[in-house]
Amino acid sequence: MGAALQRRRCAGSLGWGVCGLVLCLAGPALGQSDDENARRHFESGVAYLQQSNYDDALREFQSAYALSKRPALLLNIATVYERMGKLGDAVDQLVKYLAQEPDSPEKTTLETRIGNLKKRMQPGPAASTSPPASASPASSAPAAAAPATSAPPPSPAPAPAAPDRTLAYVAFGAAGAAAIGAVVTGLVAKSKFDDADRSCKPGCPDSTVDPIRSMALLSDVLTGVAVVGAGVGAVLFFTAKPGSERAARSGPWLSAGAGPGGGQVRAGFRF
Repeated sequence: MGAALQRRRCAGSLGWGVCGLVLCLAGPALGQSDDENARRHFESGVAYLQQSNYDDALREFQSAYALSKRPALLLNIATVYERMGKLGDAVDQLVKYLAQEPDSPEKTTLETRIGNLKKRMQPGPAASTSPPASASPASSAPAAAAPATSAPPPSPAPAPAAPDRTLAYVAFGAAGAAAIGAVVTGLVAKSKFDDADRSCKPGCPDSTVDPIRSMALLSDVLTGVAVVGAGVGAVLFFTAKPGSERAARSGPWLSAGAGPGGGQVRAGFRF
């Protein structure tokens, strides 16, 4: 979301004074980062892969890895190479991933996949140029075809953790308390003003007028606090991020395999 769009939304809902505070809180998220550019390349790569456009998918995944250096992108590149029939390149990417993530929970699965790919790279036994002299055409039988070995699809990525919105709820609570205080003090000020209007207007003494002014001012201040608290709470609610568990599992993921309706590709990107 650009800074101009943020300003238009703030001006329409909270006013320019509150908007300045909201933009200060959301400021670090307004600039583009390498991770954001990497995510765009990743999403383009997924779209190309779903269209079986492997050359463009490979280019986009490689661009995403060059920007973010996230090892998980090597798994995506390996999947594209396997689809293209470049099994040696796929093995190289999987080995590179394990070198960067030696403690990966998928290490056993990936090692099995590497072994299967290497088996598929081995040439089959050479066919005999002529049958043995003692064998007749009727007695010779074709050799049974070796079953094809397919690499298991990568395990699906774990479900993302829920965002932590504790601070947003605290801000909403403070805004609600301020709003209640504004209503109460406003009613008290109005009641005192009505009493003064009936008893001493227009020459009310300062001892009568000052408490009314103070109560009205307090009501205005609490109203402003309620509006600011609601705005801050909204920003924190919509920009909340998960805890450390989500951060540890951040990065792109992609799963390709066969389903009831044919080939299927599932992908996602988490930051």
